[in-house]
Amino acid sequence: ATNYHVIQLAASKPEQYRIEYLTAADKTGDLQLLDVDVINDLALVSASDLGAQPLSLAVTEPPIGVPVFALGNPLDLGLTVVPGTYNGINQTSYHPRVHFTGSLNSGMSGGPTLSEAGQVIGINVSTAGNQVSFLVPVTALHKLIAEYQGRAAAVGGMTQRIGQQLFDDQQEKFSRMLALDWTTMPLGQAQVIDELKPFVKCWGGSNSSSEKAQFLSADRTCRSEDNIYLHGKFNSGIIEYQFFWLEADKLNAPQFYAYYQRLFTDFVPGNKADEKDVGDFNCDDQFVIADSVENQRKTKAVFCVRAYKDYPQLYDVLFLQGTVDDSRAAFLSHFTLAGVSQNNARAFVRKFMGVAKWP
Repeated sequence: ATNYHVIQLAASKPEQYRIEYLTAADKTGDLQLLDVDVINDLALVSASDLGAQPLSLAVTEPPIGVPVFALGNPLDLGLTVVPGTYNGINQTSYHPRVHFTGSLNSGMSGGPTLSEAGQVIGINVSTAGNQVSFLVPVTALHKLIAEYQGRAAAVGGMTQRIGQQLFDDQQEKFSRMLALDWTTMPLGQAQVIDELKPFVKCWGGSNSSSEKAQFLSADRTCRSEDNIYLHGKFNSGIIEYQFFWLEADKLNAPQFYAYYQRLFTDFVPGNKADEKDVGDFNCDDQFVIADSVENQRKTKAVFCVRAYKDYPQLYDVLFLQGTVDDSRAAFLSHFTLAGVSQNNARAFVRKFMGVAKWP
């Protein structure tokens, strides 16, 4: 077992790349890619002539606070053991990750983390520095092994396998998220969407304490943290939404409008991808007048979509909406979604526009 990001090139370009192992005794050999789980950044490989005794996988989580030991090859220094503490499943992320108090470094990806009994309790995957690292829970590896054994054969169409995993993941994620009661909080005179746990984390700020500010502004940004690596800088599963409240203060109306117009045109999608990954954005913009009795504001809304080339059921979405009926104040809302179906994108837009608004 290893991380998907370790063998990604062999998965996406098997005609160009291969996988091999190197033992401590300098023995090398080829590995066959059997299966992947891109959601949990896992991959299964096999060797016909390795002749090594496999580690056993734990079937239950260890108690929080016990010592555990991460194995890997940081910076190509050779087999290294990093002691740390098991802190349980991180409750603030959507995809389960073990919080490991220890220093994972480049080269340790895909290595096992062992209990004191020598059983695998997690697979090294990432670090936030300062002794804060993360493991894929061994339960995800159990599931991937069971799926492979149920087929009794290596995956034939890797692109189709990855596409289905991405589609299924966003189906479950948006079903859960859209079923939530989206609570709001005030931002200026507007109401904005509060933190949707465990899907995003939020932060915000204001320049209200600055005596030099020419205009008053407050903002709120929420973004997912457990995004799905596909390759290079191309990630999927991103959810991001932002809100801005602006008041002209010392600016006259034309100056305020010029700033607001620049801000409106500065938004970009929350994930990076190039032309081999996605098509061009197709955008639709129109002026919208709310038809409710309590909200008659006029806004400009922009909705943009681009398709994934390898995964035809999935799209990136960019949405932007700003008020245009007040010369001294404005409310701007924005979101980006990466790797979402058309139905889920439409449902998200409807709920987003109905909750975030300036009454």
